[in-house]
Amino acid sequence: MRIEVKHGDVLAHSADVLICSANPQLNLSGGVGGEILRRGGVDVQRQLHEHLREIGQRHVAQGQVVRSDPGPVSAQYILHAVAVDAFYDSSVETVSDLVRRALGHVAELNATSVVMPALATGYGPLTIEQFAEAVAQAVEHPPAQIESLTIVLRREEDARTVRDRLSTDDGGERSIRQPR
Repeated sequence: MRIEVKHGDVLAHSADVLICSANPQLNLSGGVGGEILRRGGVDVQRQLHEHLREIGQRHVAQGQVVRSDPGPVSAQYILHAVAVDAFYDSSVETVSDLVRRALGHVAELNATSVVMPALATGYGPLTIEQFAEAVAQAVEHPPAQIESLTIVLRREEDARTVRDRLSTDDGGERSIRQPR
């Protein structure tokens, strides 16, 4: 799998699947989710709340991945990844497992390209270094059919941190592309 780390607006990048952070209530209230809603994602929010009604719950557990239609996003699907608990706590292990689980969903959808922002670093407690470590663990053995993962971060210095952590000098499977 080719991994590219960029800085900018994650919603400006197209891919088969967008993985984005979600809170346990599946409210598009902040971060990338809030921006999806602001750009016309009312149907996305409706689908997420309908999912909660269907399962008879007011929230989903940390570590869950919930799929929706793309709404205003240039993707076929959005995977809403719940990286925080009700108190907005998280960990490297939680995010690593969650990214691994989300990539498994991407493979089940027969998708080949993924775009995602950092998870659990805005409202969550992780530093960008911790997020980078979580992703590094998650992509050690990615699903074979996923060709590309693009991680888009708001700040160039964060992109550089993640890019440096994901680079390998041992000829491993990871292929990090530098932005042009």
